[in-house]
Amino acid sequence: MKHRVTDPKYHFITLFDDRTGTYIRSGVIENGRDTGADPFMASFPHLIDVGVMGHCIHGKTGLCRKAGIGCYQSGALVEKPNMTVDDGVMPGRLPSHAGNRILRQRT
Repeated sequence: MKHRVTDPKYHFITLFDDRTGTYIRSGVIENGRDTGADPFMASFPHLIDVGVMGHCIHGKTGLCRKAGIGCYQSGALVEKPNMTVDDGVMPGRLPSHAGNRILRQRT
């Protein structure tokens, strides 16, 4: 599903396709036109990245490193329990801003 959100305070538009993960943000909009100026911030988070993995077996085994892929979450070093359903952030508990979307990490 594709979503369009207009930020009324900072005057820009975001588009998000939750099927493909594509996220597009316009420049600052003035008089109905994109000025090309980069909107420095948003009125609220447009995307929320919820990490559910406390550790990564691929990081521990070195599989990603062997494939030439770096890990931004220190998968080879971190050893914590994975998030449970009870610990999880459910959409109903998130702020009610119209544009929030949850990005789930896929394993």
